[in-house]
Amino acid sequence: MSLESGEVASAATSDDVLLSRITDCLRRSDELSSIFDVATAEVGAFLNTDRIKIYRFQPDGHGQVTSEWLRCDRLPSLLGMNFPADDIPPHARDLFTQARARSVVDVAHQRIGQSIERENGDTVDYEQIRYRPIDPCHAEYLTAMGVQSSLVIPILHHDQLWGLFVSHHAEPKDISESDVQTVQQVVDLLSVAIAQSTLTTQAREQACREATINQISQFLHSFSTIEPQAALEASVSAFGGSGGRLWLHADAFEMKETRTQSPSCYLRLYQTGTQPIVLENAPHALMEQYNVWQAYFKSTQKPVWAIADLYKEPGLRNLQASFRPTKIRGVLMIPLWYRRQLLGYLSVFRDEIDTEILWAGELSIDARQLYPRQSFDVWKETKRGQPSEWTIGEIELAQALGQQFATAIQQYETHQQLQVLNFSLEAQVEQRTAQIKQVTEQQRILFEVVAKIRRSLDFQTIFTTVTQELRQTLNADRVIVYSFDPVSKFNYGEVVAEDVLPEFPSAINQKIQDHCFAEEYASLYQHGRVSALENIHKAKLKQCYVAVLDQFAIKAKIVAPLIKGEALWGLLCIHQCDKPRCWEQTEIQFVTQVAAQLGIGLEQAELLAQTQLQAEQLAQTLQTLKKTQGQLIQTEKMSSLGHLVAGVAHEINNPVNFIAGNLNHVKRYVDDLLALIEIYQTCYSNPGSDILEQIEQIDLEFVIEDLPKTVSSMQIGTERIRQIVLSLRNFSRLDQAEFKAVDIHEGIDSTLLILKHRFKLDGNSCSIELHKEYGDLPLVECYASQLNQVFMNVLSNAIDALEIGVKEGCDRAPMISIHTERLSSDRIAICIKDNGLGIPPNVKAKIFEPFFTTKPIGKGTGMGLSISYEIVVGKHGGVFKCDSDSTEGTEFWIEVPIQQAR
Repeated sequence: MSLESGEVASAATSDDVLLSRITDCLRRSDELSSIFDVATAEVGAFLNTDRIKIYRFQPDGHGQVTSEWLRCDRLPSLLGMNFPADDIPPHARDLFTQARARSVVDVAHQRIGQSIERENGDTVDYEQIRYRPIDPCHAEYLTAMGVQSSLVIPILHHDQLWGLFVSHHAEPKDISESDVQTVQQVVDLLSVAIAQSTLTTQAREQACREATINQISQFLHSFSTIEPQAALEASVSAFGGSGGRLWLHADAFEMKETRTQSPSCYLRLYQTGTQPIVLENAPHALMEQYNVWQAYFKSTQKPVWAIADLYKEPGLRNLQASFRPTKIRGVLMIPLWYRRQLLGYLSVFRDEIDTEILWAGELSIDARQLYPRQSFDVWKETKRGQPSEWTIGEIELAQALGQQFATAIQQYETHQQLQVLNFSLEAQVEQRTAQIKQVTEQQRILFEVVAKIRRSLDFQTIFTTVTQELRQTLNADRVIVYSFDPVSKFNYGEVVAEDVLPEFPSAINQKIQDHCFAEEYASLYQHGRVSALENIHKAKLKQCYVAVLDQFAIKAKIVAPLIKGEALWGLLCIHQCDKPRCWEQTEIQFVTQVAAQLGIGLEQAELLAQTQLQAEQLAQTLQTLKKTQGQLIQTEKMSSLGHLVAGVAHEINNPVNFIAGNLNHVKRYVDDLLALIEIYQTCYSNPGSDILEQIEQIDLEFVIEDLPKTVSSMQIGTERIRQIVLSLRNFSRLDQAEFKAVDIHEGIDSTLLILKHRFKLDGNSCSIELHKEYGDLPLVECYASQLNQVFMNVLSNAIDALEIGVKEGCDRAPMISIHTERLSSDRIAICIKDNGLGIPPNVKAKIFEPFFTTKPIGKGTGMGLSISYEIVVGKHGGVFKCDSDSTEGTEFWIEVPIQQAR
């Protein structure tokens, strides 16, 4: 801006008017350039000088004339020209910054004056101008510029040197203290304007950044879809970049619970614009796979790596070759962190640029400060292929975008994972629900089988019901119950019950001859084998056996043994006839359980057939036993124990044998009487009133139903009495049975089978857990029945102890552990342990004494452990000891030789 001489005269104004005009300009405009133009023009007119310029420092120390006013072109224009940092040495900058020095130069008189800021209480003022000789270089510098008089006042922003307010005059000119003070006030107003402009600029930049972030967020924050490519392109555009990449670490989205990948894990790399060219011999296919990025962010803890010139970064040596074919010079690498997990990288590329700088005179870097500037003619410096620095605002924007990308990607991937997980959980729930329904149906059938067995032992009806329920539940083609001829040694048998689809041949009541089964497979099923074949023609069966199966169009089958006692009574068979079938484990277990319950029912039926006792005689016998035991307690415990026990056993054995011998007769009588009653009711459906009254009085229906059960109870009681008698004989050494080599494990398992019903405690709400650790034992020469009685006594006591523990609130889950091992070449050991409340020390010392018991009257005889001790130690020459602790329970150690001494 310039004014003619006439305009200058008319523009001369007072300092108050000057400040008023500039203040008014500050109010009306927030554009810094407009304010500078007004200020330079007003001050130029006020000082009546030739040039007013505003000189702004750059971050690199150089300066540029950003605003200028000229009068009549008496001095050349310097607007837009750059001056090197060395033109204003560091000590001069320190004076401007720290002392806020104002400088007045009079070249004609070779002097320079300075006015320093000083504090005066709560106010700040300036000293008078003090002159001193000017540095010759400084004077020559101004002379070359055509300046004879100058005024320089620093412009500060946040206590930092922002620039200089300079007045130049081509002729010598006196500058008064008041003029300096007035210009200082103008500069103070400009500092306020700079601060306001800075805040306005920052607000605009912040608004622009937020608008950019919001725009990009629209591409990212959506659960239904996410647009990484569009977000990447918008990000690169926001930085004015030439290209960019979004690389996602696929492993970051691996679902740890299920070990299945996220559905969008294939979204690994997005790119736009110019890209680095990966060389064939490069160690990695992607630039993000190089360790330099992760190493940098771990070591610096910086959110963004702003690289202005990638060729000046030593850590990028391995990557520089990929960028050389391109114009990419700067890289903005943004790690995508989400809660300390690196999801990937967002990178923006910036190409190299060509720069042109207008210098006031030719710049020679190697000759700085050696000679004064001789000319200030415009000198243009052109540089090609220069890096472009990343600004603070761009770095802040990059950091914000990195958080947006990381959060959006993590949320989207988490949403996708949740969808996959929900789908998987729904499928699992459906599958589990179907399994539960299947298991529930199986348990219902099993319960009905058990209930029918308990209510009635009419096995023809039970078999018919079971076959129907099994076929429907398992969706099989045929279910049969096959019974062996007891005298045929498994060569012959008959189908006694069947449920089959109409399109397949029936096998009911067919007598089947199968020598192949008897020779090859009968022994396996007798030991509890359950066979499940998916395809009989691929199962490597004997051809003779396959031929029998083919008669009934069988393609796949499950066969479970029906064990009555210890004998193989028959088979429960599930047939698939239309095609091979893969049987599920739950189906096999279900068939096995049903077969086991049927086997138990068969055994119970046999026991019922053998159990018809006279109730009165049994009760009398039990009373006699109790009286005898009471008398024994009062007599000599130890001296005549053997004789007393033998006598008691003999006395008990006679009536028991009498009872047992008459049971068959009683059963036949009962059956005959019940049959007679049934015939009578059929033939005489309307009896007389006396008979009806008597039927009602004695509750005939209840008697008919309860009498067989009573006979069964009598048989069980008789069998128990026989066991007690046998134990008494063993204790008194009256049993002279021979030693036999037996399998100890079979004896233990048989005992466990007998006691199985007692493993349910506290009204079936709690069960005893059984742990068996059987060692490799040889056959042991022993009295098998006596050792079985030992196992029975020890296990019964263990169950009693656990029952007491549950009732007293013991917090340990009830458990019995059975461990067997071979101690040496001639001895084996059986360890039976419970985790009950243990045995007190005073009780433990007496547990092997005869008739010693802690149980209530009627709950125990006190003979169990004493007889067991006699069997193990006396009869077998072994060891029988007890170890008990209130915190761990009780352990019984049984040790016997493998072979008895001859």
